[in-house]
Amino acid sequence: MDIPILTKFIEGLKLFFASKRLKWLTLVFVIGAITITVWENLALMVPALGPIAIFVGGIFPTFFMITCFISLLGLARFVADEESYKKSFFLTIIWFVVSFFVLIMMFFIRPIFNWMFIGVAFLGWIGFQSYFSTRSSLGYASSMDIESRSKFVGYLYGFIYILNYVVIIGAFVYTLVFINPVLGMGTVLAAIGGLLALGFNFVNGLVYVAERKKSTASNIVFLGMFISFYSAYFIYNVLKGYDPGLDLVGIGITVFFILYTMSSVGRSLASRAELDTRLKLSKELAATFTFFLASGFMFVDAMFAVILGDWDVTLTGGLGDAIKLLVFPFVAFIMVLNFIRKSRKVLEAAPVPDEIPVVRDEPEEEPLMVEPEVTEVEAEEEVISEEEPSSMDETIDEDTSYSEDELSTEEESESSEE
Repeated sequence: MDIPILTKFIEGLKLFFASKRLKWLTLVFVIGAITITVWENLALMVPALGPIAIFVGGIFPTFFMITCFISLLGLARFVADEESYKKSFFLTIIWFVVSFFVLIMMFFIRPIFNWMFIGVAFLGWIGFQSYFSTRSSLGYASSMDIESRSKFVGYLYGFIYILNYVVIIGAFVYTLVFINPVLGMGTVLAAIGGLLALGFNFVNGLVYVAERKKSTASNIVFLGMFISFYSAYFIYNVLKGYDPGLDLVGIGITVFFILYTMSSVGRSLASRAELDTRLKLSKELAATFTFFLASGFMFVDAMFAVILGDWDVTLTGGLGDAIKLLVFPFVAFIMVLNFIRKSRKVLEAAPVPDEIPVVRDEPEEEPLMVEPEVTEVEAEEEVISEEEPSSMDETIDEDTSYSEDELSTEEESESSEE
């Protein structure tokens, strides 16, 4: 069974992991993600470990930030080796030492620290995640072949529209009543994000009504469904509070978005490789920038959990999801409008006329005859054939005409003698 989105997803990952250098960078990122998560939990359980957790976890996004600039300069061979993992290991150790000192310098220069990690990495990854998730939702709806717009399909879309409200409101009420009834700043952010998700669902329904007879209707409906489920998960994650255990759902969603981003980067690199353009995006630059955003988001989210946990317990571990809850509906609304705009630009097939126009008879032009080339031997044979009678019939006709003339002359002479 061939699923288009799954096939593209796997192909993109194969393109992303096409070299040993990218595989090594991915391994470093996975180790960094595990390290940041472990030290976040340690710092939340033992607040005295907070400063150590910040410096230990901050090494990884700093490492990818530095290697991103090096790859931008075309010096990716100094980031990791293409042939030997051993050499890549020694290069990574060297850059980790450099990253540690750079992190200390940035920590004391707070504007640069805040801009690079909060402004670029943290918010940048949320924007990436919102864009890719929305695009995947639209792509999934496009892969579904719904040719007939029957009443059943219309009822199904109406049911999904109502279900979106139930999912968003149900996640808020269920989590607040049965999971964590503590009120705080996290509750306010979850409520604001839930209202934005409900508002998006309402506007998305109006867009569907306007597009219900067009091929874009399926995409709009499924996008609304995905955004409602995303929002419900974010509401649950913000309201449930800090959980020292492993959040398998959260880990699974994070891993999915990281892999999806890698797949999209791999396909983008493959498509740009054949383009004749001055701006070349190397594989190492794309990988290090992606890992900088992802690891930077995890680092800042953990840092906020440690810092803001003492101020408001409802924000512990949930600030990142709260911001996603605010950003996702806005990005989805822009994406659906852009999707409709692009679909309107697709040229439709020209209509076939019911009556076939009558074409007046016009004199046909004689086809241009091209004489074949004649060789010298063929020319001599043609000359000989012209001198000789072409057939026996012609010879017989000449004799017959000659005898008839003679007979007519004889008959005239005999009649005159009489």
